[in-house]
Amino acid sequence: MYTLKGHSDAVRGVAFSPDGKTIASVSSDKTVKLWNAATGKEISTLKGHSDAVWGVAFSPDGKTIASASLDKSVKLWNAGTGNLKNLIAYSCTRLRPYLQSNPNVSDRTLCDGIGTKSD
Repeated sequence: MYTLKGHSDAVRGVAFSPDGKTIASVSSDKTVKLWNAATGKEISTLKGHSDAVWGVAFSPDGKTIASASLDKSVKLWNAGTGNLKNLIAYSCTRLRPYLQSNPNVSDRTLCDGIGTKSD
């Protein structure tokens, strides 16, 4: 067991990649951090939200990470590179669990919390 130290404010959510090798954590410090689940070492920090991040989920194939923030956005990140793939701007703080079982986010309700949006 490891203690993952790196966020400068409260941790608001965590998610394991489908293969169990990576942990994503989100925090009030406005970041998403990726961790090696076997060693507990920090892999990278994803920056781009302008307010606390409250939700995180991996796509079923593990290639995309979604983060939801109080800045009223959901960001989709490339899990391998940490690059931002897409920004969805609307009120949202928590990602719905379906993202973990359905990678097609374009035709379903994406999140809940402050508000929701369906395509």
